[in-house]
Amino acid sequence: MKVPKIEFISLRDAVSSDTTTILDVLVKIIPPELEADIQRPTLNLGLVIDRSGSMQGKKILYARNAACYAIEQLLPTDRVSITIYDSQVETLVASTLAKDKAEITRQIERIEPRNSTALHAGWVEGGVQVSQYFHPEQLNRVILLSDGLANQGETNPDVIACDVKGLAQRGVTSTTMGVGDDYNEDLLEAMANSGDGNYYYIESSEQLPEIFQMELQGLMATLGRNVTLGIEPQGDVELVDVFNDLELTRQHHFKLPNLVMGNPFVVVVRLKVPAIVGQQQANLCNFHLAWYVNEQQESLKLEKMLQLPVLASTELKQFPFNPEVQRQVALMMSARAKQEAVEQVDRGEYEVASQLINDTRQQLLRAPRSPLIEQEAQSLVDLDADLKARRLQKYRKRSHYESHQYQRSMRQSSLGDYYTKRSARQSFRENYPNQDTKRVEETGGDRRAEGAGEDGEREDS
Repeated sequence: MKVPKIEFISLRDAVSSDTTTILDVLVKIIPPELEADIQRPTLNLGLVIDRSGSMQGKKILYARNAACYAIEQLLPTDRVSITIYDSQVETLVASTLAKDKAEITRQIERIEPRNSTALHAGWVEGGVQVSQYFHPEQLNRVILLSDGLANQGETNPDVIACDVKGLAQRGVTSTTMGVGDDYNEDLLEAMANSGDGNYYYIESSEQLPEIFQMELQGLMATLGRNVTLGIEPQGDVELVDVFNDLELTRQHHFKLPNLVMGNPFVVVVRLKVPAIVGQQQANLCNFHLAWYVNEQQESLKLEKMLQLPVLASTELKQFPFNPEVQRQVALMMSARAKQEAVEQVDRGEYEVASQLINDTRQQLLRAPRSPLIEQEAQSLVDLDADLKARRLQKYRKRSHYESHQYQRSMRQSSLGDYYTKRSARQSFRENYPNQDTKRVEETGGDRRAEGAGEDGEREDS
């Protein structure tokens, strides 16, 4: 059985025998690489699509495109259901084998917006459809596409997230995809976090093939679920900070994203190590990784101890700081600052938020340079521009999504790709501001005008 590895990279490769050491450490969780001939597990998907009145215009086009793209990727042995909702919930396609893709796609293309948003009830029905054919050897997931403005039935985010968590504990996970700039990112992110799934921000149609490719490939390459990391400092060593924004379990372990082959995940911790006397090598902190392969097995476990040499402080000063650790800490601090700035904006403290963003950018640029550091710095410039122009919905969603992706997402290592592709889309819109609108108008809003294949070609050009 393939298992992940745990690797450590420390700010310095030793600690002091005569003074306190503040030590930043990268804890790398490294699943095995994806093999080309690997047989993927069967999928059991429930697509839940918002058709409320707030989904009018491009948003319903985006949602239909995304769903049709997903259907095309399925094998005949996979199962899929289509649930749509506004103030009422309708099962458009009951859970079925994905054999007649053309018929399923035709049903999706009929979806038109109307009425209010019974988001919770729609998600519940999607969960019912998946649960009817639940099997622990399959990957069982509800994928919700919505603008996230729940205003019918259950609307309390805490209650909804609790229900999503309960379904995840029974083996059916949930991914959420926010369409456009009007959805409730707090709700959709909370649902994905509670549902052991992923959260996506669909800003424009060009993202759809990429997003669904990531989601489906991630599902197909999933090695472990319900992943946790226990951190046990040794002796008088203190855990000062975990820079990732991770939930704690009842056992006070940190909840990690699913283990996906080929997708490493980095947890960044800060330890306070007192002077260590009389030892040449010190055990500093033990890390316990646990995960489940399927719902019927007991958890699999892996432990690794962080050990470093002990040197006098005069010798330790000769050891250079590791630039990778410095960059990772700076990027984590930037992600944290984005969240703090959003909280300031929610209080109406726009100038405070702007100052925080600019201060964070200056701190970021003091880290060792890299392409990702430069991209993150530019992201802060763009966010500040959105804030000053009072494009608050876009500002808030970008801040949430970028922080989420770096601090707690299985796609953490692809943040640079996200920035590169977003910049390319932005340049395209600036150079051809009316092209997308013309294409929709010329075809009368037909799905093929915004088709997944065309979007993919445009993004690659």
